[in-house]
Amino acid sequence: MYVNKWAGFSVSVVCTCSAGLAYCFSLYSNQLKEAFGYDQRQIQAIGSATNLGGYASIISGLVYDSMLGWDGRGPRITLLIGVIVNSFGWMSLWAAAKGLIPAPFWLVLIIAGLTCNGGTWIDTVCLVTSVRNFPNERGTVVGLLKACVGLSASVYTSIYVGFEEPDAITYLLYLAFIPAIVVMCSIPFINFVPYTQKSELSTQPQFCTTGGRFLFAYQIMTVLAIYLMTTAVMDQSPSFMLNHQTRMLLSIGTIILTLSILLVPIGSGGLASQRAQSQGDEEDGIEAARVRVGPLAADPNTCPPGQHAVPDVHAPLMSTTMSDAVEDDATEEPLTPTQHGTSKKSDPSGKSAKVPHQKRLGQDDVQTEGGPEPAPSDRAPSAGFVAQMPDTTLLQCCTSLNFWLLFLTCSIGMGSGLSFLNNLGQLVIALGGESDGQAVFVSLFSVSNCAGRLLLGYIPERMLHARGTPRCIFLILISALSAVAVCFNAFASLPLLFPASTMAGLAFGATWSLMATLTSEFFGLHHFASNYTFIQLAPAAGGFGLGQLVGSLYEKEAQKAGPNPSCYGPHCFRLSFLLIAMLDVVAVLSSTILYYRTRHIYISEYQELHQHDEDMQHPHFPTGGANIGHMSSLSELETIS
Repeated sequence: MYVNKWAGFSVSVVCTCSAGLAYCFSLYSNQLKEAFGYDQRQIQAIGSATNLGGYASIISGLVYDSMLGWDGRGPRITLLIGVIVNSFGWMSLWAAAKGLIPAPFWLVLIIAGLTCNGGTWIDTVCLVTSVRNFPNERGTVVGLLKACVGLSASVYTSIYVGFEEPDAITYLLYLAFIPAIVVMCSIPFINFVPYTQKSELSTQPQFCTTGGRFLFAYQIMTVLAIYLMTTAVMDQSPSFMLNHQTRMLLSIGTIILTLSILLVPIGSGGLASQRAQSQGDEEDGIEAARVRVGPLAADPNTCPPGQHAVPDVHAPLMSTTMSDAVEDDATEEPLTPTQHGTSKKSDPSGKSAKVPHQKRLGQDDVQTEGGPEPAPSDRAPSAGFVAQMPDTTLLQCCTSLNFWLLFLTCSIGMGSGLSFLNNLGQLVIALGGESDGQAVFVSLFSVSNCAGRLLLGYIPERMLHARGTPRCIFLILISALSAVAVCFNAFASLPLLFPASTMAGLAFGATWSLMATLTSEFFGLHHFASNYTFIQLAPAAGGFGLGQLVGSLYEKEAQKAGPNPSCYGPHCFRLSFLLIAMLDVVAVLSSTILYYRTRHIYISEYQELHQHDEDMQHPHFPTGGANIGHMSSLSELETIS
């Protein structure tokens, strides 16, 4: 039995609110500095180690892809590994800071990497499973889940302020146990459902439609982000003077709002997934035929004697080669093509019925449920259409120029955001703030991070469906915004850190949404977990390289003032941010090149997505004895081929 994919999606949202704990580093960095007696360069190295651990997720992607045929067990086993890694890392860091275990600097770096590596397993499972469950709304799904990762720091900052401030060392234990409890409660509900559910075909009421549920989830995340931003400003404002009890109540409010996302599955058919008897069942017939005849053969001459060639339903419209991830190669369509990617198939009455074309994403090795043959009158149009995409392996990605252009752009863009975030504690002090005054700016960055992920998940998706606007255009704009934000930070004063944090967080979060979605569009979903987790090394590389640059230049400025390891004044970080701004200009150029190399992709994708949207708004139900959606024999396959 498969669990309702809406239930899996809602608990995935809650889980990913614990997947971005790397962004909490500035909350405890000053106390780690005091506990270990480190200088700024060493603290910066620890911050970079947390980023590296938080983005070195390739192992989780490989593990996930290796268990694609285990629809339920695969994601759950991967999540369980993430829980173990997360708890072990944070408990070890707490024990080292308390002096309970000997911790030389190299060991602290390893522990710091482990603390945030557990979150990558959570992020990989929740995002990849949800995108595969809702492939036609991948931008919307990625925006929501990456927004929750971006809100992680703000959610856990609220818990810190309400329950543990200013004891940041004990707070490390919270980070060890709270995510573990959340994920362990969610594991039974997360699985990949390899078919369209009845609830996805709902057209009334609006809330029960697929778009309505996603919109409701967006509204909850927006309210949560505004709530977190408001409480952060109230906590730092002298006009409110919040006491400990009030802060605790505000933290409880954060928890309640976060859990309200669990209302999304209401009215979706209960806990068990209910399969829609749709035209997508045609794929099941093809898949069953594939099992009977063995490997597909596009050329009849290559078939074993006595067997017929079966059309390759996985033939990519956007094929890839080892030299480039996306080319214009023509590929053979499995059905007779018509405009906008639809196909025609004659029913027994001799009339043509329109069948929305559907592609199974990485499901060749997925075990689908069996069941009795549905009555023709029970069939409905498939909601499972996805534009045909390439099936690019990780090794092919590594030889693709498009992949490395995307990697470079994301490395610089997100590296600049991380260098700002990890140095917020020292930047606030340098500009005349208190030693614990960075909490409000961390929250602002986190909320803006969330807003960027939501907006750049939703807006490009809607514009692609409505106008065919290439998603890569937004990557150019966001890279330019990142350059402006870094220049702004170079000349900021303490009051100007409020808008500076907002711009930096917006650009950082937007890049996250675009990176994941563009990876799925350029290189397909069959190997999405491996490709997505590998490209996450981009922010890790950028964060580490730019972090070391910032730390070195800060130390030089501090040495000019004498033996004091701290630097005071706006000049402490100015040169660092100006150099990073120059690199952001390079990111603008690389994203522009990527746009010109891939813009042709969206012509076909827009046509097919637009046709699918029209089919869902005006479904064509079969009448009489027509059996549009199912082919149970090889003879039917031969008719189409």
